[in-house]
Amino acid sequence: MDCAILFPLYWICGEWKSNRKSPLVTVFRDGGVYKIALIYHPDAVVVGTIRQSGGIIWADLLGKVQIAYDREQDRLVLASEGAYIRADDS
Repeated sequence: MDCAILFPLYWICGEWKSNRKSPLVTVFRDGGVYKIALIYHPDAVVVGTIRQSGGIIWADLLGKVQIAYDREQDRLVLASEGAYIRADDS
């Protein structure tokens, strides 16, 4: 997997699922900022703002979590949770 650590954030907007037991992920734009939500349960959602600094993209999700993206395979990678595929892909 060839993941980019810098990329346009609109590329990753949408819903993502993991083949492991990691939580569902939604990436969305809220006003002028991009956010990411980890959905453990409908009543247990962690939302963080996506930021770019130091040459990486990361989100504050109960700690700083680096985000990468493989555009060729359309895979989102969270350093804490692993790889995700789009939820509408089967």
